[in-house]
Amino acid sequence: MNSESEKTAIRPAIAGDVERFTNLDDLVDLMRAEHPVSPFIEAGAIQDPEALIADGTGVHLKTNPDLMDGELAIYRVLPGISVSTLHFVPKDVDTIHQIGAQAVPRERELMIRLFQYGQVVYSFGDTVVDSEVSPGVISFRPDAGRFSYEMKAGQSIRVTFFSMTEQGEREIWHRFGIPPSPLLQELRSGATTEDRVFELPHSDSFRKFSDSLLHMPVSGSARTTMLRLKVGELFCLLTDARPIHDTYLGGDVPLIEVRKLARARTILEEGDGEAPSIAELSSMIGLNRRKLTEGFKKVYGDTVAGYALELRMRKGYQLLKESPLAVHEIAEECGYEHPSNFTIAFKRRFGSSPSEVRSSK
Repeated sequence: MNSESEKTAIRPAIAGDVERFTNLDDLVDLMRAEHPVSPFIEAGAIQDPEALIADGTGVHLKTNPDLMDGELAIYRVLPGISVSTLHFVPKDVDTIHQIGAQAVPRERELMIRLFQYGQVVYSFGDTVVDSEVSPGVISFRPDAGRFSYEMKAGQSIRVTFFSMTEQGEREIWHRFGIPPSPLLQELRSGATTEDRVFELPHSDSFRKFSDSLLHMPVSGSARTTMLRLKVGELFCLLTDARPIHDTYLGGDVPLIEVRKLARARTILEEGDGEAPSIAELSSMIGLNRRKLTEGFKKVYGDTVAGYALELRMRKGYQLLKESPLAVHEIAEECGYEHPSNFTIAFKRRFGSSPSEVRSSK
C-alpha cells in the first residue's frame, strides 16, 4: 500500500473514538470536568472511586454500608456521556430519601434513568413515575423542593443512568449521524419541573432496551463498546418517540441548505489535516459565508472551525495509538507547523499530552 493510500485510510471522523486510561486519577479528573462531582458522593452515600474497571474507561465505587449494600460502576463511553449502573439494597431509607431530594436538583446534566428491577417511586413535582410499571424517565434539573423519591428497605434495586451533556449529544450526532432529539431540547428549555421531565413510553421497545442492559458482556473492551452502541440505540428510540422533522435539524435552515452543509461536513471529514478556509468551503458547497457559518452551527451544534479542530484532534489520537510516527510528524499530519501548538491543543481536548497517550498504547 502506498503512502497516499495509507493516509486516506485514516478516518478522522472516528479517530480516537474512546480514550482509555491506565491511571485512575486521570480518568476521574476528566469525568469530573465533564460531569461535576456527584452530590451523592459529597453527601457520603457513594464512596470515592477506588479502581479502574473495564478497559480503562470506567471506575468502580462502593456504597456507604450504613445506608445501603451495593456497588456503582461508571463508564465514560464518549466525551460528555457516562453510563452508570447502580445495584443496591437500601437500609436507611429515610436518609437516602433526604440525600436524593437535595442531590438530584443539583445535577447539571440531562439524566436518563432506566429501570431493571426493584421499586422506586419518583416524584417530579406533580409527575409521578413508578419503576415497577415504567421502563424509565428522563429529567433535567428539577426545582429544589419539587423532587423526591421513595423506596422500601431490604429490596434489591437496579437502575442504569445515562448522563448526557450537550457535548455528549454532539458526539452522538458527529459519530453516529443521529441528530439530537427534539425531546431533549424541549426538556432543557422547560419552564417548570413538570416541563423538564418525560416518562418513557410503556412500549415493548423501551422495555426490551432496559432489560437488555442486564445482559452486557463481562469483558472490559467488549462491554464498553456495547455501551457505546447502546447509547446510539437509545437515541434512535428517543427519536422515534419524538420524531425529527426535516425542518427541525436546522431550525429555519431550508432543507436544500442542510444538504449543502452536510457536504461541507463531509469535506472536512475527508480532509488530510488541512481544512479549507471558510471562503474556500463556501465556494465548494455553493453557500455564501454567512449561510455556511450560521447554518453549520444550527445544524451540527458547532462552528466550522470547532468541528475541524475536533477532527484533527481525533486523527492525532488515532495516529498516536496506531502508528509509529513521532509526535512532531503526527503534529504535521494534523496540520500543525509547530509541534508545541499541537501538544497544547491536544492536552486541552483529551486531558493528557501526546507523549502520555503514546506511552499508554
